[in-house]
Amino acid sequence: MKISFFLFFLIFLISCHSNQGNENNTLEKNSNNKPAELASLDSLIEVAPRNAENYYNRSIYYKNNGNFPKALTDAYSATFLDSSNINYVINESELYLKLSRVEDAINALRKGINNNKENETLYERIIEYSFYAKQYEQALNFANDLLRINKFNANAYFFKGLIYRDLNNLDKAISNFQTCVEMDPQFYNAYMQLGLMYDEIGNETALQYFNNALRIDSNSREAKYAIAYHYQQNKQTKKAINTYKEMINKNPKDEELFFNVGYCYIDLDSLDKAYKNFDIATKIQPQYTGAYYMKGYVCELMNNKEEAINNYNQALKLLPNDTAIQQAIKRLTNEEL
Repeated sequence: MKISFFLFFLIFLISCHSNQGNENNTLEKNSNNKPAELASLDSLIEVAPRNAENYYNRSIYYKNNGNFPKALTDAYSATFLDSSNINYVINESELYLKLSRVEDAINALRKGINNNKENETLYERIIEYSFYAKQYEQALNFANDLLRINKFNANAYFFKGLIYRDLNNLDKAISNFQTCVEMDPQFYNAYMQLGLMYDEIGNETALQYFNNALRIDSNSREAKYAIAYHYQQNKQTKKAINTYKEMINKNPKDEELFFNVGYCYIDLDSLDKAYKNFDIATKIQPQYTGAYYMKGYVCELMNNKEEAINNYNQALKLLPNDTAIQQAIKRLTNEEL
């Protein structure tokens, strides 16, 4: 099969050369319009059509320029000529993904593994792709195969944790995430997953894991936000406000932070401060439906019905079919009548 394909490929190249005399002027014109890098890559392939690296390099060129179909054609040529090269295999699989051909991406990696049975990177990729394709059993099998190659591979445990999380087996999910951070104490995403899962079951250990994630990435909005939201959900409202404000000092244009601070002030019965923060959120993001709704709600709590209706109407303009907003307006207008 390989021989016949390659002969076909050579015949194709020969046929291109045979037409060169008739199309010489057109080719020269096209050649002049080509970017220098592409013209150079084309020349290298013309001179050495069996050199896999040249096809790989041209594939990368096309990929970087957003021409994924042409990039894939060259990627396939590269892996056909040298299926043992890990970079070629990964490039081909990534291009299949770019073209939403997930099964082909997985199959390309499977072929790569057949030629590189001990390569951990290929296993990690096929586990990841299988997971996102929701082929959980296949992903688990590959993860276990990887652990037979290297029982200390943190990525294998991480994806097993994700799989069991999606399958609602929280005990196994937590166990695998914990093993993951034992194998790699700097594994940020595993700490975040542990924090979120412990938060879900109302366990204070969540805070420890979020702080570990923040230790690894001190600039992580995700980790800092998770800490603040943990405080908010557990009625440690002042700690939540302080944490959100620390984040606001770093990013004063983050409307979601002001929204959450406003929500916290409602819990403290500080309605003026709540309204002020919701109002800032709408000024930063004029399309923030939830913030307009909450401005209306706070005005309603303060018996400022006219202002409440104005804010509810603004929210309804942004989300015309929302029943909660419609009911709020109806409630207030009926009371006025």
